Amino acid sequence: MADFGIVSHMKQSGRPTSYRPEFCERIVTLMAQGRSLDGCASILGVHPDSLYEWQKKFPEFSDAVRAGRAAATTFWEERLLEVAKGSSGNAQAIQWALRNRSKAASGWHNDAQRLEHSGPEGAPVQVEAQTLDARKMTPEQRRVLREILLAARN
Repeated sequence: MADFGIVSHMKQSGRPTSYRPEFCERIVTLMAQGRSLDGCASILGVHPDSLYEWQKKFPEFSDAVRAGRAAATTFWEERLLEVAKGSSGNAQAIQWALRNRSKAASGWHNDAQRLEHSGPEGAPVQVEAQTLDARKMTPEQRRVLREILLAARN
């Protein structure tokens, strides 16, 4: 029997997508109000993971999300400028929104810092362990040690 390019017996794995092309316009509109992509998920009635999957599967949705992110940044920048000119609002909260949303999709976060410690000329830090013999300590030294250990435990 010829199949003529039609596959009728194959099962599709997983749940069918709830993606609809009209979500593209909706996502831009919602994000233009200052919302994050994750914040739009509940309004659209889907799990945030779905929005990230749709960006991979549907180029038009990925384009809409990029446009939405730009619109959200514009929303927050305009709001910050209004506050700077004397309108009511919380400039610190707006700054936080701007800092933490612009690169959030790539996993980048302005408030995160990475510290790397190394020894001289980039060598590993040398750690020297010492054993304390409480029997050789004075009563005052034992009292101080006990206070330090109790403080560390709390």
